[in-house]
Amino acid sequence: MTVAPQPGLTNGARVLLFPVRRSPHRDGDASGGKDGANGVFQGLKILVVEDDFIVAFDMQSMLEEQGAEVLGPASSVQEARAILASETPNVAVLDVNLNGEYVFPLAEDLRVRGIPFLFATAYADDDRLFPPTAKSVLRLPKPVLPAVLIGQLKRLLT
Repeated sequence: MTVAPQPGLTNGARVLLFPVRRSPHRDGDASGGKDGANGVFQGLKILVVEDDFIVAFDMQSMLEEQGAEVLGPASSVQEARAILASETPNVAVLDVNLNGEYVFPLAEDLRVRGIPFLFATAYADDDRLFPPTAKSVLRLPKPVLPAVLIGQLKRLLT
């Protein structure tokens, strides 16, 4: 973790910058969890786009425990697009508001590529925010229960 001055913030405020987020791997299992070899997402790549460190870390840990290879978590559209330049996820979980940047251009990229995705967002009930191409996409309100996220991702993959 590093501390960086942030332009525009008053009183010399600083922003904490965290290193690349990876959950701890247990028992040497590359999938991220001791039960990952038998998880429901074994062999699948799931792109996670979330700007909140704790939410992203929890989501990543939970998905890896289910056997998924998590791509990211990405905290911006640019970071997610960089991942998509070299990887093809089976499915994606997208937060809508990434530090003031809306994820809809990335959602359109995924739609064009035929990659299923859902929104996990505090804006699930704000229909005015979503462009026409994103209005019919599944929206899970935060906080998302692990069983709900797993169930809806499984549904998208079938």
